[in-house]
Amino acid sequence: MIRIGYFEAFNAVMLSGSMTAAATMMHTSQPNISRSISRLEKETGLKLFERVPGKLLPTSDGQALFEEVQRSFAGLHRLTEAASRIKRLGSGKLRVGTIQSPSLSLVPRAIKCFSKEFPQVTLSIHSAHTSILTQFVREHSCDFAIVAYEEENGGVDSEILYTTDAVCILPLLHPLIKKEFITPKDLAGERFITFPRGELSREFLDRVFREADVEPLIAIETSYSSITCSLVVQGVGVAVVNPYIAREYLHAGLVARPFIPAPQHREVLIFPAGKPRGRLVERFVELLKSLVVKDQESISKMLQAYP
Repeated sequence: MIRIGYFEAFNAVMLSGSMTAAATMMHTSQPNISRSISRLEKETGLKLFERVPGKLLPTSDGQALFEEVQRSFAGLHRLTEAASRIKRLGSGKLRVGTIQSPSLSLVPRAIKCFSKEFPQVTLSIHSAHTSILTQFVREHSCDFAIVAYEEENGGVDSEILYTTDAVCILPLLHPLIKKEFITPKDLAGERFITFPRGELSREFLDRVFREADVEPLIAIETSYSSITCSLVVQGVGVAVVNPYIAREYLHAGLVARPFIPAPQHREVLIFPAGKPRGRLVERFVELLKSLVVKDQESISKMLQAYP
């Protein structure tokens, strides 16, 4: 196969009018250009130039080849530009799975940053429970997902996005907001909003109250912390939730306090097992992690603010 460098040297000679000028254009020596032209003539069997004293004149074959080279190089230039554009703007589709809680703030904010960097990438967002999302990732229906836990024998690769202590959330005028932190005994007799039985978060909370010898007054059960926060804002009751959700309702009049001892919440990133993640997935995950760091700082400030 003829080396592309021979055609590049030929193109430079045709554009510049001499081998010396072509060598300058290509940042090489005149003998290298001369050798490339000779080898191209030998490989193609074409006489490309008439060599006369002081001049280098293209033959009709040389001129015809130059026109083909120009078209090919123009196509190569378009391909190079396309590759640069894809690297800069991205291309294709990214399928993101998420449980309900990060879909309210963390994921939309990551999408905003991601879309600025990769405006030509289409995003497909799937919200479901952990078991369903694990199936989506295992079947490659999602490129990755944010879930509450990694299922045993899930057939996925995983890493922790964050782990955090739950917080107690209260209506704005509730007497307990004067306390620096809340304990299970503080909530005795309070209308309590919690998760349905059978969910891990409910099991963790029940254990905390049981060990404190407190029987919470269960008023409402819901799987969705966003609904819980809205109900607390309305003064329907109090609750213990993920602080990443609580921070989104501070503007509505919700107050958060540290809860001791606190059950933990965590979110896990899962990926198809053994599959390369790809540039788009890696960048989206980077954005998620950077936002988590910022959120941790704002959560710390949220919990330090008390009368």
